[in-house]
Amino acid sequence: MKKLFILSALALAASLSATAQTTDNMDRIEVCKQNYRTLFGGEALTGQGTDPEMMDILQKFIFGEVFQTGELTLKQREMITCITLATMQTLPQLKAHAGAALNVGVTPEELREVMYLTAPFIGFPKMLNAVATVNEVFKERGISLPLEKQGTVTEETRHETGKAIQDKLYPGGIASVMEGMPGDMGKNVEQFLTDYFFGEIYSRGAFDLQTRECWAIAC
Repeated sequence: MKKLFILSALALAASLSATAQTTDNMDRIEVCKQNYRTLFGGEALTGQGTDPEMMDILQKFIFGEVFQTGELTLKQREMITCITLATMQTLPQLKAHAGAALNVGVTPEELREVMYLTAPFIGFPKMLNAVATVNEVFKERGISLPLEKQGTVTEETRHETGKAIQDKLYPGGIASVMEGMPGDMGKNVEQFLTDYFFGEIYSRGAFDLQTRECWAIAC
């Protein structure tokens, strides 16, 4: 439940310095229908199904109000949605929004990268669940797998590349944070973060570092 509210909050507060649009002079029902049609290729607020009242509330709020607040594009909103759904492991919803993301211009490589980005935060098993779900969408769309490689490091360069990224994000390094850990675990964890997290994950293509940090907030 907490993650669900974080998703809405991220969309609502994406740009606090920006002038947010409001629904004062806009019809949220029409905005909802337009956004839903663009994202999913279907119609919102049909009054059908087992829970039409809740779907009415949900769709009007998300696609009619949240989606016109702030200055995020539909592409940006869908990427935030996909990475949050992957983190929450709500895989049926992830599948639907993966399709929506492709519909509004997210490339297959970008969508895969936001799934890969979750690995250091939620672990490999959950990341693999999310990747498998997104791959189902790719196969249904006729997108050939595997996708083009985005890795930029080798065994010889992963440490130095990771250290450069880490120092840029955390000037002075993170050694002091690891002090006091039992045995030599502090050094091990520091190396894991440098070589794997920053060296192998954060150095990948499809996004620049600033964008990658923005998406990481949603994990």
